Amino acid sequence: MNIRAYLKNFKLTFWHYQFIGWTIYMANEILTSLDFFTKTKNAIPYVIVAFVVFFAETIGLRYLYRYFYNLRRSPVFYILLISFISLLCSFIMREILMMVEPIFFECSPAWIDRVRDTKYLGAIFLSAWLPFVWSILYFVIRYWQELQNEIQKSKALQLQTVKAQLKMLRYQLNPHFLFNSLNSIQGLMYKDVRKADLMLTELSEFLRYSLKHNNDIFIPLREEFEIMEKYLFIEKIRFSDKLLYTIEYAEEIGNAKILSFLTQPLIENAVKYGMRSNHNEITHIVIRATREGDKLSIVIQNSGQWIVKEEQGTGIQNTKERLQNAYSYNSSIDINYNDQMVSVEIKIPYDE
Repeated sequence: MNIRAYLKNFKLTFWHYQFIGWTIYMANEILTSLDFFTKTKNAIPYVIVAFVVFFAETIGLRYLYRYFYNLRRSPVFYILLISFISLLCSFIMREILMMVEPIFFECSPAWIDRVRDTKYLGAIFLSAWLPFVWSILYFVIRYWQELQNEIQKSKALQLQTVKAQLKMLRYQLNPHFLFNSLNSIQGLMYKDVRKADLMLTELSEFLRYSLKHNNDIFIPLREEFEIMEKYLFIEKIRFSDKLLYTIEYAEEIGNAKILSFLTQPLIENAVKYGMRSNHNEITHIVIRATREGDKLSIVIQNSGQWIVKEEQGTGIQNTKERLQNAYSYNSSIDINYNDQMVSVEIKIPYDE
């Protein structure tokens, strides 16, 4: 098992806290009472018995507090409850330890009776600090764990919502592209059957490739560009020599994760409006991806002019919404244009 993954998913349980807490307590008791342990016979067995008694009491308290925790009462109620139970636990501990002390130490029953008459009540109050602190820690840790669980549930629900929104936007893309492609094939069937057949074959390959990633929210940059290259090849069949395209990116950033089909509506716009504004001239499309520190920059550039009325078209708006849902404010999309060129740049966090 991957150690990093194990540590990431590791959660402290009740038994972890018990072991760590009691180990620290007993170590402190031994270190602060070395003289007692070195000079007193049977000191260590006695401490072991005391430890077992303390530990057993806290196990019982755990099940008792489970019931009271779910009552959801006021803090005052729990303080009073903990105080009472701590005194009761202290009384039980003192009784049990005084019963076993004659077994380990040389003390007579008369000595035990004398202790009960003089220092017993004070000892009970003095010993109550241990179950009191344990009880406070139990409720604090229990509340903290419950709060963390609620935060995790909230994050999981938020993630599910974002994924649902991203899928909904993704499903808006595929029918739109399919409709346009089938229209192109229909037009070619009356002009060039060979081209129509080639385009249909490439379209089926494109759809097969895209369905492979149908449930993937994020895919590697390399695979995104492979899909887009198939799309552009289909468009090149349609427009022949009037459409040229290049895709540029360094091999080392090929595994960078991006939203699946993130570039498709922008490339579709580049083809559509590039061809429209170039007036039968060659349209050149350049797709370039580079790493800029902790960001991944993707530029889609086409020759031609910006068509103002399409500025808030479906493709741009859809892309903005997908970026917002996936990356919140940690992403951007910028549009630059002049009389000869239109450029759209997307910046997202670089993540492999």
